[in-house]
Order: sequence, then C-alpha cells, then structure tokens
Amino acid sequence: MNFVVNNTTKCRVLDLLCPHTCRGCGQLGAVVCERCKKNLIMPALQVCPLCQQLLADVVKNDATWQGYRCKDCDMPFEALFVAGWREGLLAKLVKEYKYQAIWAIQQVLTEVLNGAIPNLPENTVVVPLPTVARHVRERGLDHTLRLAKALAKKRGWKCQKTLARAADTVQVGTKATERHTQAKKAYMVAKTPQEEVNYLLLDDVWTTGASMLAAAEILRAAGAKRVMGVVIAMGRDKAIEQQKTC
Repeated sequence: MNFVVNNTTKCRVLDLLCPHTCRGCGQLGAVVCERCKKNLIMPALQVCPLCQQLLADVVKNDATWQGYRCKDCDMPFEALFVAGWREGLLAKLVKEYKYQAIWAIQQVLTEVLNGAIPNLPENTVVVPLPTVARHVRERGLDHTLRLAKALAKKRGWKCQKTLARAADTVQVGTKATERHTQAKKAYMVAKTPQEEVNYLLLDDVWTTGASMLAAAEILRAAGAKRVMGVVIAMGRDKAIEQQKTC
C-alpha cells in the first residue's frame, strides 16, 4: 500500500524557527493576532443549517435549548451550535489546519468552538465525527479527534470515540443526494451510548449536513437520548440565498 505521510516533525521545527503571521492581517507573531481573534470568536451563529433561516429566539433557558434548533426543520439534535460561516478567515484556518497540519491553528479553533457553545451539562461527552483512515495518514493528523480532545479538556468533559467508520467513502465533490446516501453507510457504533449521557457530536464543517445528520441518527438508534452537535463553519447555500433575494 502506498500513501503519503506529512512530516509534522518538520512543521513543528519550522514553527519555532519561523514565527507565524496572522492569517487575518499579516501581523508577525501568531497564526491569529488578538485583534483578529476578537472578531473570530463569537457566540453561536443563530441560523438553521438546513433552511438557513435566522432562528427567532436566542436561548434564555439552557434546559430547553430554545433558539438553538429550528422549529420548522426536523433534525436528530437537541441543539446544534455553529461557530460561523465557512468563509474568510474562519474558512482559511479550517483549511490550513485540516490539509496542511498547521498545529498552532488548533488552539484558535478550539477557542472558536468553545465560544459557540453555551453551558452544557457536566456529563457531556464530545464525540468526534470519525475521519477516513487514509486521510489521517495523508494529512498527518486526525483533525476532528484532536479538536474534540482539546475542547473536552477545556470544558472538563470527556472525549470518546463512540462512532467508527464503517466505510471510507469521501464526500468532497459529490452531489447532495449522493452525500446523504453515502453518509448513512459511513458510520457504525463503536461503543454503546448511555441514556444519561449528553453527547456532543463534533465536526469541522457543515456543507449539506449529511455526515452530521447520519451520525446523530445512528447515535440515537443505538440508545442515545440526548444528542447535540457543533461545527466550526457552515457553508452558505447559494440556492437558498437566491430565494431570499428574489
């Protein structure tokens, strides 16, 4: 079997010898300067990822999670938190961390995720969406697992690989209908969910939502009573945007 492995050791040495420049303004010293970080780390984007309509209410009672889910769209989530749109600086950070293994970006993205999530129960378990094994080898890191561990540590939660890959299908470049078909066969339960646990499913981006929706449905079918989700960035649906302006 032939595959390419990123030389992450070299990347770490270069990080020490060559200081980062801010991906937002170009200032020397960090991957994101403090000024740009303030504009990046914000409360959850109050938009439904399915219909992309603004959610009417901001959460006033964490027990009900009203305001973090759309009243018109049927989703297998108690609540879904989205840090921001998949564009500009946020999109650039996700891409560089995921495909170029820029390790310093992990801390920033962890702060972005943390800022988008309100207070959750102490028994919350962060579940990373499983990454295709070939991609982990090629990129030199399992980006969702590392982010899940970092977020769990920051909040005092547990991180658990409750799900595993059942098929190594790739979603990039496929049509929406094909994505949903593939996603339903892509995951399986690696550890039986517990009814009393609050599961927080984590992924980096939401395009059609096929992967996150399928994973959440599998968790619920396996016995999870409360499933929430969080993603760093959500892509704008051009068709929906066009309908809004018509």
